[in-house]
Amino acid sequence: MSDPRRTVMVPIARQCRMVAVALIASLWRTRAPEEIDAAIGGLPAARQSAVVGGVLGFLFLLSLFAAQFGLVGLALFWLAVILIVS
Repeated sequence: MSDPRRTVMVPIARQCRMVAVALIASLWRTRAPEEIDAAIGGLPAARQSAVVGGVLGFLFLLSLFAAQFGLVGLALFWLAVILIVS
Protein backbone atom coordinates (compact mmCIF):
# COMPACT_ATOMS: atom_id res chain seq x y z
CA MET A 1 0.00 0.00 0.00
CA SER A 2 1.32 3.43 -0.88
CA ASP A 3 1.87 6.12 1.69
CA PRO A 4 -1.05 8.60 1.56
CA ARG A 5 1.21 11.48 2.55
CA ARG A 6 3.44 10.76 -0.45
CA THR A 7 0.52 10.73 -2.88
CA VAL A 8 -0.52 14.17 -1.67
CA MET A 9 2.87 15.80 -1.19
CA VAL A 10 4.55 14.81 -4.47
CA PRO A 11 2.08 16.73 -6.70
CA ILE A 12 2.26 19.74 -4.36
CA ALA A 13 6.06 19.66 -4.47
CA ARG A 14 5.98 19.52 -8.28
CA GLN A 15 3.68 22.55 -8.40
CA CYS A 16 5.91 24.50 -6.00
CA ARG A 17 8.97 23.67 -8.08
CA MET A 18 7.19 24.73 -11.27
CA VAL A 19 6.24 28.08 -9.72
CA ALA A 20 9.79 28.64 -8.48
CA VAL A 21 11.22 27.81 -11.92
CA ALA A 22 8.75 30.20 -13.58
CA LEU A 23 9.70 33.03 -11.23
CA ILE A 24 13.44 32.45 -11.66
CA ALA A 25 13.12 32.14 -15.45
CA SER A 26 11.13 35.35 -15.69
CA LEU A 27 13.87 37.27 -13.89
CA TRP A 28 16.79 35.43 -15.55
CA ARG A 29 15.81 36.01 -19.18
CA THR A 30 19.03 34.59 -20.72
CA ARG A 31 18.08 31.07 -19.60
CA ALA A 32 15.10 29.00 -20.73
CA PRO A 33 12.80 27.56 -18.07
CA GLU A 34 13.80 24.04 -19.14
CA GLU A 35 17.46 24.87 -18.46
CA ILE A 36 16.64 26.22 -15.01
CA ASP A 37 14.48 23.20 -14.24
CA ALA A 38 17.29 20.89 -15.32
CA ALA A 39 19.80 22.84 -13.23
CA ILE A 40 17.58 22.60 -10.15
CA GLY A 41 16.93 18.92 -10.91
CA GLY A 42 20.67 18.27 -10.96
CA LEU A 43 21.08 19.49 -7.40
CA PRO A 44 20.87 17.20 -4.37
CA ALA A 45 17.39 16.91 -2.84
CA ALA A 46 18.24 19.17 0.11
CA ARG A 47 19.53 21.93 -2.19
CA GLN A 48 16.45 21.60 -4.43
CA SER A 49 14.25 22.09 -1.39
CA ALA A 50 16.33 25.07 -0.29
CA VAL A 51 16.08 26.77 -3.70
CA VAL A 52 12.33 26.21 -4.04
CA GLY A 53 11.69 27.12 -0.40
CA GLY A 54 13.85 30.23 -0.69
CA VAL A 55 12.06 31.50 -3.77
CA LEU A 56 8.59 30.83 -2.36
CA GLY A 57 9.59 32.15 1.06
CA PHE A 58 10.83 35.39 -0.49
CA LEU A 59 7.58 35.68 -2.43
CA PHE A 60 5.65 35.17 0.84
CA LEU A 61 7.68 37.85 2.62
CA LEU A 62 7.05 40.26 -0.23
CA SER A 63 3.33 39.57 0.06
CA LEU A 64 3.45 40.35 3.79
CA PHE A 65 5.20 43.62 3.03
CA ALA A 66 2.60 44.48 0.38
CA ALA A 67 -0.18 43.65 2.83
CA GLN A 68 1.00 46.50 5.03
CA PHE A 69 -0.40 48.84 2.38
CA GLY A 70 -3.86 47.25 2.39
CA LEU A 71 -5.84 46.14 -0.59
CA VAL A 72 -4.00 48.51 -2.90
CA GLY A 73 -0.65 47.01 -1.86
CA LEU A 74 -1.88 43.46 -2.36
CA ALA A 75 -3.40 44.34 -5.72
CA LEU A 76 -0.11 45.86 -6.86
CA PHE A 77 1.78 42.83 -5.54
CA TRP A 78 -0.38 40.38 -7.50
CA LEU A 79 -0.19 42.58 -10.58
CA ALA A 80 3.60 42.55 -10.32
CA VAL A 81 3.65 38.75 -9.89
CA ILE A 82 1.41 38.30 -12.93
CA LEU A 83 3.55 40.63 -15.03
CA ILE A 84 6.77 38.93 -13.96
CA VAL A 85 5.54 35.42 -14.70
CA SER A 86 3.82 36.22 -18.00
